[in-house]
Amino acid sequence: MRSTENIEKLVKNLDLDIDTNAQTDQVVLSELLDTQKKLIKQQSAYALLNIRRKIMKSPITKLAAAAVIIAVVVLGLFEFINSDISSGVIWADVVNRVQASRGVIYRNRATLSGRPADSDYSIAYLSDTKSRHDFYKGDTITRSFYCDFDAKTEAWLTHSEKKYKQDAMSEQTIQEQHGAWASPDRWIQEFLSRDYKNLGQKTIDGELCEGIETTDPTFGVSTFPVESLVARVWVSVKTGYPVMLEGDITSADDDKMHIKGTLDQFQWDVELNPSIFEPNIPLDYEQM
Repeated sequence: MRSTENIEKLVKNLDLDIDTNAQTDQVVLSELLDTQKKLIKQQSAYALLNIRRKIMKSPITKLAAAAVIIAVVVLGLFEFINSDISSGVIWADVVNRVQASRGVIYRNRATLSGRPADSDYSIAYLSDTKSRHDFYKGDTITRSFYCDFDAKTEAWLTHSEKKYKQDAMSEQTIQEQHGAWASPDRWIQEFLSRDYKNLGQKTIDGELCEGIETTDPTFGVSTFPVESLVARVWVSVKTGYPVMLEGDITSADDDKMHIKGTLDQFQWDVELNPSIFEPNIPLDYEQM
């Protein structure tokens, strides 16, 4: 997208056969720059449509309004409208829908280079203030991890060894568990605040989805330097909820640690029973 300075030069140099005055030209320029800012922030069809309505209701003449629209077309800003309308996914709406979800359940599959996996996958349960992760080897739960973000406490239960640990939540845990990598609603917010590209559509588990991708190394919350990153989110065209989230990260340290993860099998807007977030440590478990 062109810079603000380029837009100002373009508008001032437009050779349009429209009889306006300096005051009108300034209003036109202000409307156009406001359009650019809102498109950068929202990048949605709704943004430009709402701005167009505002322009047409403004006190400037219709000819001056036409000049704004012509300039917008020249700058190529309407590509945002074309991509969003054709896809059926309005990303600003996805943010609102996900944030309004009462609770979410999903599967997390992750691999870390150089380390044997002690679990095949985990099932996560998230509410606004609490989380629970059950780790599975096959069909057997091997570990459970509980977080209470209000009380800032955490609990680990190692079922195979019948041991447990309860402690105050560290700042690192708060970042990791309540950050973009563990919280799907933060993924969407993170994506829309960074540069991303559209991936088009594909069918996932029978759902027609649209995806976007970012390679911004600052995406998410990381406790190590990042050399490269690819993150994708796929959203159902029908429901507007995320269906799959994918991440591929390589660290910038000497070990070149490689992490690859996929979040899927989502259940959105679930009313989770508060009891599932209580550790309920069995009497025969020993403290670590």
